[in-house]
Amino acid sequence: ELPAFFDLESTLADLGIHTFLPTPEQFDMRSKVHLATLGEDDAISVPAIEVIASPDQLSDIHERIPYPLWVKGPLYGAKKAYNLHEAVQAYHGIVAQWGLPVVVQADVQGEEYDVAAVGDGEGGVVGAVAMRKTLLTDKGKGWAGVTVRDPVLLELTRRFFAVTRWRGPCEVEALKDGDGAWHLLEVNPRFPAWIHTSAGAGLNLPRKVVDLALGKPVAHSLDYRAGTLFVRISIDQIATLSDYESLVTTGELHVREDP
Repeated sequence: ELPAFFDLESTLADLGIHTFLPTPEQFDMRSKVHLATLGEDDAISVPAIEVIASPDQLSDIHERIPYPLWVKGPLYGAKKAYNLHEAVQAYHGIVAQWGLPVVVQADVQGEEYDVAAVGDGEGGVVGAVAMRKTLLTDKGKGWAGVTVRDPVLLELTRRFFAVTRWRGPCEVEALKDGDGAWHLLEVNPRFPAWIHTSAGAGLNLPRKVVDLALGKPVAHSLDYRAGTLFVRISIDQIATLSDYESLVTTGELHVREDP
């Protein structure tokens, strides 16, 4: 959705709706398609990546990126392939859902980490909270995690902000291999689903973005509590049929407490 908001930014401002977004150039720089170039130019370790636009290009890709490997969409989606047949199947599934190009990335084993962060648009980090994934979904998303303070991981994040001069929120996904080396997996141009953990750890990053959008002075800080744990759960939401009808027909639900 971000490219649409880039075009609407001035219109929204005229309506009194404030934003704090990256530029289109920054948005393109962190894309999966350009991530390899970012790693080459700026001494940020990135697993081997190739961008392809035809399934024929998979026939000899194992000579450069060994199996198993990841087949990823340009915006979202990732499937792990252990052979050519699975890679071609993943390719067609990704293209059908997300279009071209398709990104093929080496599979690096290790512990996965996330950093939710906010950039000031001038190369600085307004705030960042790092966490280690302790439970993953089938798509590799963090279902549980714990905040950590690792100076190397935070330095990797700082380098990304310094190079791109990122403006606004983002999520830096990184991996620490068995030798202790860090690898940048991808950068998402928005907060992760676990962002409430930042407030729970004492550094409310969404609040900082709101203040930045409103033009208020915001202090740069990396002061958060390590060891803050989050676990995502599902609950049964109880409601009445009339509440549901109101949401479906008007998009609103008005709640009134009885005296």
